[in-house]
Amino acid sequence: MCGVVGFVNSGMRKAERIADLRLGIRGIAHRGPDEAGIYDDDHLSLGTVRLSVIDPRLGKQPMVTADERFVLGFNGEIFNYLELRQELMAAGVTFATESDTEVLLHSLAVWGEKSLDRLNGQFAFAFYDRRRHELLLGRDPFGERPLFYTDQDGAFAFASEVKGLFALPSVRRELSAAGVRANGRFWTPVPGESCFDGVRSLPPGHVLRVRPDGAELAPYFEVPIDRNADPASDRTFGGTFDEAKIELRDRVQEAVRFRLRGDYPLGAMLSGGLDSSIIASVVRQNTTGDLPTFSITVPAGGWADESEHQKVIAAHLGTDHTSVEVTGRDVRERFPNLVRKCEALLHFGAPVAVEMLAERIGRSGVRIVLGGEGADESFFGYDILKEATVLDSGPAGGATPAQEAALSAGLADVLLTDPTTPADILRFFQERPAPALSAHLRRFEAELFPGLVAADDAGDDDRRLLAFARSRLRGFDDLDMVGRSQWLDFQTFLSGYGMTCLADRPGAGCRIESRYPFVDRAVVDFAARLPREWKLRGPAREKHILREAYADVLPPEIRERPKFGMRIPAADHLLPTGAGDWVDEILTPGRVRACGVLDESRVVSLLDRVRSFPGGHVPYPYNHAYLQVLSVLLLQDSLVDNYRVPEVDIDRILLREFDGTGETLVRR
Repeated sequence: MCGVVGFVNSGMRKAERIADLRLGIRGIAHRGPDEAGIYDDDHLSLGTVRLSVIDPRLGKQPMVTADERFVLGFNGEIFNYLELRQELMAAGVTFATESDTEVLLHSLAVWGEKSLDRLNGQFAFAFYDRRRHELLLGRDPFGERPLFYTDQDGAFAFASEVKGLFALPSVRRELSAAGVRANGRFWTPVPGESCFDGVRSLPPGHVLRVRPDGAELAPYFEVPIDRNADPASDRTFGGTFDEAKIELRDRVQEAVRFRLRGDYPLGAMLSGGLDSSIIASVVRQNTTGDLPTFSITVPAGGWADESEHQKVIAAHLGTDHTSVEVTGRDVRERFPNLVRKCEALLHFGAPVAVEMLAERIGRSGVRIVLGGEGADESFFGYDILKEATVLDSGPAGGATPAQEAALSAGLADVLLTDPTTPADILRFFQERPAPALSAHLRRFEAELFPGLVAADDAGDDDRRLLAFARSRLRGFDDLDMVGRSQWLDFQTFLSGYGMTCLADRPGAGCRIESRYPFVDRAVVDFAARLPREWKLRGPAREKHILREAYADVLPPEIRERPKFGMRIPAADHLLPTGAGDWVDEILTPGRVRACGVLDESRVVSLLDRVRSFPGGHVPYPYNHAYLQVLSVLLLQDSLVDNYRVPEVDIDRILLREFDGTGETLVRR
């Protein structure tokens, strides 16, 4: 995990540029504790922080080509860098390091933006062409690494986190009512937006070209989704189910093999579910010696605790297993910092658990850790895709007993926390036949938080999300309910929440690099080509082909275990107690009023309702809304009203500095 921060064409004097750049580096220093670097000339000021994973000695940043034309700041990993290196060497490129950073630098210099189609990785980068005075910002296809930017008063700045932008004196800090409202409705801001006014997020699979005369945003990648294609289509897998199982294993094997590359100890995360168990089993097959594995347990969570399944798979694989217990006290103590880390609204307590797990992994000495995220989106693991499949099976605007029976047999995970019933779901869509926002619309409309925002227009959020979908996916409106639901899963829950609040952000500062083979482009593409019934068999057996492909390597209780999302009870542990801690302090009417984006009277009504539940248990959807209100107030407090640039001694880790304004080249 690394970070970049910088700005172009600022019009400032050199001393002012360097002073501001050092502030920006301090704002994101937690992302890269091993080293920092600076590049500065009259047009570009670029700062980097690095967590070294590949070629720790020579892979320093910012990296500049020998002719000093191209400059690169890079966050992430290029997993197929060895193969790309061979191609570039055959084309006459000479390398000075063994790093994937240099491979990316030369790939962009030689192949330009076309190189993005060759990359297998998780990345966000800033690449500058000094001759053309052109900056290229890029982000990986599935949003595994973040990148934000802002153009305020003619000054263009970018950073891996909003905190890096807010460290710059010229960038104003203000919550966006539309941004936080959309975040509460969709569990993530609309792709390309953020919770802050004037701050944009580079969407996954996009580049931003910044020239002196303006900026241009463009997609370079289209997420391959299930289009329910004709069996004769060349986009549909043409072999048998058994042949598909073999090819699936080959693709997952290669995705894992790429992600094992690095110069530090590695391990795997085990949730106790199917996906992480598959990845850990493949890692086990491709490594020797002890394999450290790590999991989260919720001892007071009752049905939410997965420790028994974790013990089964750890014993089966023979791993050196560590579990981290998450308590209600942990949730209460850590929640404010997690909101600050994620720079977004949280509706679950899971990010707290992920941070604790990341800290334990980092303390163990493991730096590279593989996990199972991303399988649900491709292989129909979520109940929302079961809903969409059933809804597609019936008459438009109708509901049949067969549909209700199918939903009753198929829904499992969602019903653990959502009090809805299959009949409720069908009734909802009878009244809203074929909605453009697909089966997700019911989930979106169940969220109470948008109604607590002073500028209450959730319809505008829907319009912005639909505008993004229609501009980025060919034939979005022509897709059936399943296709639209799956695409929105990738764009909202996976990229905007899963890869962000459950992956990158909680792990920042913990000295680990998390990697996810199921979001390998080849794996996602292959899954999209498979017949739908191979992924969802009947109404109940999600991820059918995954279960069958690994039937010989997983114990039956893991292989046949239904989807079970990680649940960390949070709202119950964050209620006001009257003891005067941060919860009591932040929930005062004055804080709510001063925030500026919340409707005070509606928030008071919500708080009264939350306090009224017996036994201190806050049910859905009130728990979501309550956590989101706390999140807004915490964002206002920590990143707007009281943001302070961290006191970090970056000179201690400042290992590289380029001065592009003259002949001086300083290396440390």
